[in-house]
Amino acid sequence: MTQKRYKYTLGFIRSESDHVLFLNRQKAPWMGRWNGVGGKLDENESPYDCIVRETFEETGLHIPQYEDRGVLRWIRDDIDLGGVHLFTAQVSDQDMAAYKTPRVHCHEGILDWKKMDWLIHEENTGVVDNVKIILKDLFRATPDSLWVSTYEGKKLVSCTYNKS
Repeated sequence: MTQKRYKYTLGFIRSESDHVLFLNRQKAPWMGRWNGVGGKLDENESPYDCIVRETFEETGLHIPQYEDRGVLRWIRDDIDLGGVHLFTAQVSDQDMAAYKTPRVHCHEGILDWKKMDWLIHEENTGVVDNVKIILKDLFRATPDSLWVSTYEGKKLVSCTYNKS
């Protein structure tokens, strides 16, 4: 199945010791919440090229080995708001140690390596709600995977995962 092309990308870089590079956003949407890195596709840019470019712009890291992990869609108040192409990359613990955090690389916010169990902990309210849910399966997902997040206003009411 070929996924529809959406206008955003979101990437998650994980180390061998299960730390993931997260960005605490400086601006809306998700201001003050931890999220992956990524952004909006430029005209005629592929989702893959976008995530590599956005990662470099937001972190200074050149990560050419991203893997396509499918799409996360958003529905709010019964309106389809589109979606985001999801990507993951693996780095060595040596690479993680060389990339000292916390740090501010650009105007987007604060970057920090966070342990996976901290990110998905049920008491953690600092991670974007649907991201906290998708992380549980994201690194095993395929390019045809689909998550659908449903919101009532700003409240997440469900996030379903459809494996392909």
